[in-house]
Amino acid sequence: MKYEFYADVFFLTNFYLDFLAFYAVSEILGKKKRILRFLSGAAISSLIGCILFLSLSHYDIYLLSIHFIVNPVITVFCFFPAEKRSYFHAYLLTYFVLLMLGGSMQWLYGTLTGGRYYEICLLLTGIPVLVFTYIIRRKRESVKIHYDAFVSHKGREVKVCALLDTGNRLVDPYTKEPVHILAEGMREKLGIEMPGRLVPFHSLGKPEGMIEVFTVEKLRVRRSKEDTVISPAVVGLGENVLFQNKSYQMILHGSVANHRE
Repeated sequence: MKYEFYADVFFLTNFYLDFLAFYAVSEILGKKKRILRFLSGAAISSLIGCILFLSLSHYDIYLLSIHFIVNPVITVFCFFPAEKRSYFHAYLLTYFVLLMLGGSMQWLYGTLTGGRYYEICLLLTGIPVLVFTYIIRRKRESVKIHYDAFVSHKGREVKVCALLDTGNRLVDPYTKEPVHILAEGMREKLGIEMPGRLVPFHSLGKPEGMIEVFTVEKLRVRRSKEDTVISPAVVGLGENVLFQNKSYQMILHGSVANHRE
């Protein structure tokens, strides 16, 4: 049996599906949407895939090269910087999403349209990704709970109203600890000495920025069943405008929802 290989179709199909997968995984993991990096990663991965497919005589070697060399490197490229386990999660999730996308594409093209309208079927595979990411965003917005929180440092303790925001995934790259955002006006009350250490962050209102973070002795969150105690804890000083006209003075890291002592 003879097969015809169309390099342009191979490249564009892999490029489109890889980009969708990277975008979906970034939403699942709560990572920043680095669109240009995702596009670059998808393009590089697809181009290397074309070259390897045409140059390697054994298909098994091609598969091993793609799965265990190219894809892990591209995953690190797309989601850098991150914790080591985050790369592993992103790698596994990317494969899962690609399997779902490939299955959807096969069903649309092979079953629903009877092998016709390939380009339309390919584009339609993006719809479930858009719907899925929209649902995740709405779910995160709904999971916002207020708690009483007690921040202790150098013999002082400050009580604040804290918002548990599952969308807050900021991590201190130096200590690998989650960062809780505290209103800047609380610094003097806790006797926190300047300067702290600068940590890069991103948000909807500010795509790129730096936040000053500090390590405090203890953070205690009063919950319905039992208190959650984090000792030591990393807090970042958020600008007062962030908390203006808000009922809370602190934004807890999303990991608090599943925290165990």
